[in-house]
Amino acid sequence: MAAIVRVDEHDLPWADYTGTAPGIVRFKALTPRGSGAPSVVYVDYAPGHRDGVHRHDEDEVFLVTDGEVAIGDTVNGPGSMVFIPRNTEYEMFAGPEGVRFFRIVTG
Repeated sequence: MAAIVRVDEHDLPWADYTGTAPGIVRFKALTPRGSGAPSVVYVDYAPGHRDGVHRHDEDEVFLVTDGEVAIGDTVNGPGSMVFIPRNTEYEMFAGPEGVRFFRIVTG
């Protein structure tokens, strides 16, 4: 029988993303390794941060909780869900107050 996996982001410290200056991109990896749960990361971008054009070899779902992020020509605010299919090129721009979102890898 599968186990329920529960993690409260408040119980975890922020970590700086490698390759950016401290505090520009932070994250909390929520999914324990080996738990069988999908990969979930809580991400925080500083105001105005830009992720250039890139792609991933996995499907992604973003759930925006605070601030805004522009992906393509669309601005996404709190409560927005964005699905990005694997191998789709895109870029992201954090809004003037930054953005926080859950990144869920679905495939």
